Amino acid sequence: MDTTRPSLLLRIRNRDDEAAWGTFDGIYRPLLQRYALACGLKQSDAEDVVQHCMAAIHEKIGAFDYDPQKGRFKAWLRTIVQNRVRNLVRSRKEQGDRDAQIDRLESREQSPEDVFDQLWMQEHLWHCLEQVRKDVEESTYRAFQMYVLEQRPIEEVCRALNMRSNLVYTIKWRLTEKVAERMRELIGDAD
Repeated sequence: MDTTRPSLLLRIRNRDDEAAWGTFDGIYRPLLQRYALACGLKQSDAEDVVQHCMAAIHEKIGAFDYDPQKGRFKAWLRTIVQNRVRNLVRSRKEQGDRDAQIDRLESREQSPEDVFDQLWMQEHLWHCLEQVRKDVEESTYRAFQMYVLEQRPIEEVCRALNMRSNLVYTIKWRLTEKVAERMRELIGDAD
């Protein structure tokens, strides 16, 4: 699952489609922010990177041709944010050890691409979880949260929420399916 739904990319080409831009912003702004912070930038610098990237996307999305054979949106976005981080670090050499921050990120076990890919999946998953949360009763989501996300023992979940274990198992299965469906709707199937 490493593609962005073409329908969202087509919708944001219309700069007046506030709903599409809201969805896009809700997913990708946190991703860009977390990536910039993972590169070792301070909060204010990370916010500058995000603003630059969102402005670049807004300006250039009309020219982005979604063709999986030529390249994916994910790769395009990763290139934009990596370049902006590198440019920011280069422009602030006078601040001392800023150049070493990218080197530290690149020398970690995970490459910058791997970090970006991991954050990509997390942000999409969190977005889908939030959407599912809005669609179900609070107690249903709380059971899912405790049992699946927090990995608490079934006995503890049942006792805390006054539920039977078969209900918690059913909730787990149903909400897992809903989240998977939302992920497929949002970013497509794995290649």
